[in-house]
Amino acid sequence: MRIDKKFAEYRLSEVHEYKPKYFIVSEGSHSEPAYFDGLNNSIITENITIINILRDYASLCNSHPSFIVSIIKEFILNVTTDEITILEIKNKIENCIHDNEYNININDIYNEMISIYKKEDYRIKKENLNDLFLRLFKSEIYKDLAKNFAIYFETQNITYSNSTDKLCMIIDRDQQNFKDFQYDEVVTFCGDNNVNLYVSNPTFEFWLMLHFKDVEKEDKTKMFENRYVNNSRRYLEKRLHDICKYKKSKLDFEEFEPFIFDAIKREKNYEENIIGLKKNLGSNVGLLVSDMLNQK
Repeated sequence: MRIDKKFAEYRLSEVHEYKPKYFIVSEGSHSEPAYFDGLNNSIITENITIINILRDYASLCNSHPSFIVSIIKEFILNVTTDEITILEIKNKIENCIHDNEYNININDIYNEMISIYKKEDYRIKKENLNDLFLRLFKSEIYKDLAKNFAIYFETQNITYSNSTDKLCMIIDRDQQNFKDFQYDEVVTFCGDNNVNLYVSNPTFEFWLMLHFKDVEKEDKTKMFENRYVNNSRRYLEKRLHDICKYKKSKLDFEEFEPFIFDAIKREKNYEENIIGLKKNLGSNVGLLVSDMLNQK
């Protein structure tokens, strides 16, 4: 679990007034973070802060909703305890190495920690991290790394208020890879843990399509089935590309921002109920965005 680097740097360098925070944990690693990052920087959400909780670089390829649940569990544990596991430390150090392009072998660091603590689920106090970094990076060539890692970990720590902030999970309803019983388990988990669940069936691209009036002319069956139309794109992705040159790997928020209120209205014409979204074409992401826009 990691926080977007730009937001982490902002936290470290700025003194700013408190705003309600929306923590977004999403299945996609490109479109969803880019959309909500753009929304966070928009004037229409100036009364809130939106924070994307991203996957560690070591697990970027794992996007199944059950794995997203594990990220949320880690988040909840991280904000409710003063301890951190060796595995979490290893992942955060690897994130820091990646973000700062340090020429360091993460496996050597991990092996050194395991030699000290014996197992990856061993938990140490966060207040003892500085001592650990000094021990790991005691070599003269790494004399500044202990301090750099300590700063990185500080920026990655976040405050979360259960009464004013919201933890949100955003996933696709993939009929093939996301089984019915798994969907039910995610719904139950979110209900039991005060997590706000937002689903797009079939994918987040359907929510994006709702920004454009072209969606009203689309064949609902084709959108729902969302089959591959060529070797690289499914139906919804291809239609978005036709409309606004959309690319899954590089979403341009400015293409969608003028039509956000239209998308919220159009969503009402499709399934919005979290139970109904298990089987029907629709999305309830508009409910989340509407909630964000109504914060005063």
